Amino acid sequence: MKKIVGILLSAAVLAGCGKTIDYAQPEYSAAAFVNASPSTPIFNVIVDGVSQTATSLVYRSNSAYLNLTPGTRSIVLRSNNPALPVDYVALGAENFETNKAATIIAYDTLQTPTSKLKFVRLTDDLTTIVDGVLRVRFINVAVNSVPMDVTLLRTTVTPNDSVTITNQPYIGSSPAAATVSAISQYRQIPGGNYTIKLKAAGTQTVLTSANIATTVGGIYKGNFTLYATGTAVGLPLSIGAFRQLP
Repeated sequence: MKKIVGILLSAAVLAGCGKTIDYAQPEYSAAAFVNASPSTPIFNVIVDGVSQTATSLVYRSNSAYLNLTPGTRSIVLRSNNPALPVDYVALGAENFETNKAATIIAYDTLQTPTSKLKFVRLTDDLTTIVDGVLRVRFINVAVNSVPMDVTLLRTTVTPNDSVTITNQPYIGSSPAAATVSAISQYRQIPGGNYTIKLKAAGTQTVLTSANIATTVGGIYKGNFTLYATGTAVGLPLSIGAFRQLP
């Protein structure tokens, strides 16, 4: 039986609990959805005409993994207002492979009123990792942001140590397949609690920061997608996170 866990993390102290989906069938496909669009109202995820999200996705929230039948699925992000069922973006005919999972992030481009909302689909690696090890990746979907360095400062060791993901620009309205593939890859880091600092690339100027708690049952473990959002419609730059494995 395959288990997939999706956990919603807040931006101030990134911690939380999530929903586990058990897949009794030997073959599955799954996708989780993230609302990283400050200019988009709350939306629901519609798959093949049926709403899949019991709770609508507000800005900087994510769904758990949704169980999808492998194959081509029609996906729409739609207003949660039943009186005004506006389709914010149609992902079209997306193909989901057997025993594969994805994270789909809705974000701003601010191009035109009809095309300001886009999505990027990351390929997820749900391979179980050993206790005491973390895997992280970062995507910049903050439309007006400068390129940034992402420093992960481990605060549970003395002296603190850190790793930095350098020069991460806004991904743009039509990121190349090679860019998305590179962003989908995880970086393995030592277990611990971390402070995430977004800095203007090549400088020590901190643009924003947040803390991330990474323990499950007292053990450091998990796969994390970190993302920068904001800088549109008056909302500040902020850090979001989606914890994909326990």
